[in-house]
Amino acid sequence: MRIAVTGLTGVAPRRKDQTSADLMNMEDMRMAKRVIVVGAGNAALVAALAASDAGAEVTVLEKAPRDQRGGNTRYTAGLVRFAFDELSVVDDLLGNSAATSGLATVEPYTAETFTNAIMHTSRGEADPDLTDWLVSESQDVLRWMKHHGIDFEFAQYLTTAEGGKAVYRNGLVLQSAGGGEGLTAMEFAAVERAGCEIRYGTAAIDLIKDDIGGVVGVRVRNDSGNTEDLYGEVILGCGGFEANPEMRTRYLGPEWNLVKVRGVPYNTGELLDAALRAGAATYGHWADCHAAPIDSNSPKQGTLDTGERTNRTSFLFGIAVNERCERFIDEGRDWAPQNYVAVGKTVLKQPNGIGYQLFDQKVAELLDPRYDDATVYQADTLDRLAEKAGLDPQKFLRTVTAYNSAVDDATIFDSTIKDGKTTQGLEPPKSNWAQRIDTPPFRLYPFTGGITFTFGGLKIDRNARVLDAGTGTPIPGLYAIGEMTGGFFYHSYPAGSGLVCGSITGRAAGAAAAVAARREATAVAAG
Repeated sequence: MRIAVTGLTGVAPRRKDQTSADLMNMEDMRMAKRVIVVGAGNAALVAALAASDAGAEVTVLEKAPRDQRGGNTRYTAGLVRFAFDELSVVDDLLGNSAATSGLATVEPYTAETFTNAIMHTSRGEADPDLTDWLVSESQDVLRWMKHHGIDFEFAQYLTTAEGGKAVYRNGLVLQSAGGGEGLTAMEFAAVERAGCEIRYGTAAIDLIKDDIGGVVGVRVRNDSGNTEDLYGEVILGCGGFEANPEMRTRYLGPEWNLVKVRGVPYNTGELLDAALRAGAATYGHWADCHAAPIDSNSPKQGTLDTGERTNRTSFLFGIAVNERCERFIDEGRDWAPQNYVAVGKTVLKQPNGIGYQLFDQKVAELLDPRYDDATVYQADTLDRLAEKAGLDPQKFLRTVTAYNSAVDDATIFDSTIKDGKTTQGLEPPKSNWAQRIDTPPFRLYPFTGGITFTFGGLKIDRNARVLDAGTGTPIPGLYAIGEMTGGFFYHSYPAGSGLVCGSITGRAAGAAAAVAARREATAVAAG
């Protein structure tokens, strides 16, 4: 006998009182303990580790060839946002005493503050239960990863300096050692040590279903074009649809059709569609995504050489104009980690999807180090600067003059806090860090928006089991993690939350799938 699945011939229909274990032959019995993880980014590799910890045989399916493995995780800075009250927690994760010794200034980040950040960026839409899950396990999952050989270091970006010491606030304290590339290297090493099978150049193209609503495996195609059916508990960790122009246009809108993609070209959404065909419930903000302000000369498709290096997130210390020389954002609305996603999306709505960030010499040392190799125009006068960038000098001067005239000179500029140094009578306003732009040389950085990942996905419970659209109950055999899920992020998100979300959902899915696989194996052994 063989597992009864839809779409295949020569299989006896499955009775409702039968389990899939009842329908297995000896070959299938060997596979009964298998957990199949689709994808090989952070969430997927954490799931593989957790499933292996729980005694399952694990197969990881990576669509990319080996030299391009790691999904979007490899392209990130590796930032991890987590809740902590005591600085000793940071020391534990670092493996030294840098936080408590005062080598750096670290501000605690409470669970309440983390929760408020998610609710603020989501405009109150984030699922309260999923938010509680993310926040409450954020510290523990990093400790778990540390136990599995994942090292952490102080964050390299989105930090400030005071008195010669780095200052880490707003939850952005740590990143994985070596950034995203370091994280994937450490996670692959851990998965390989655990004995998990990794198949490169292997794309999951569909789900295999039984006839009573469960998922029993995946159909895969390797880079030679051959197809194969694999049976086991299925964890979907293969990202959203950000690399699929058709799905971007379908769900996000026409302005996203030709957008630059910051990550891998492999996140194309086929398994999201397959899960919907299997009856999965959708959840979250399908019409929105994570985007970032990036250099306008970034490649159409992200590369490992560019990755996070093209980010342009110091806009809060200057102003931004479009090709018509009009300001279009409140550059000082919030700290960059809470505001950069909104800026990345808003610039795409400007003529030709282009903006220009303007700074003077007063703030040169405040700019993110990634601006050092950015596309830039520089001049000692504003009209000459506009000419170099191909902008109308008169319109440009009028906009900068209007901004300078609106700056509140009575408030002292302070880059280390939300200083309340704002503009008066200007639309849009600049709510913080509003200084006159009057000290040459002046620099103008052209930027656009680049898509990172999509927010909408599948509805899951706290075991990362995918829920059925009709009944609201878990679909047997199917799990979703990381960017495959919805309900966590809407409109925007606090930087560093994505990797932690992937880790939490991945760990839960791996553990739950292993339990289900073990139960299946026990049923087979019992006859």
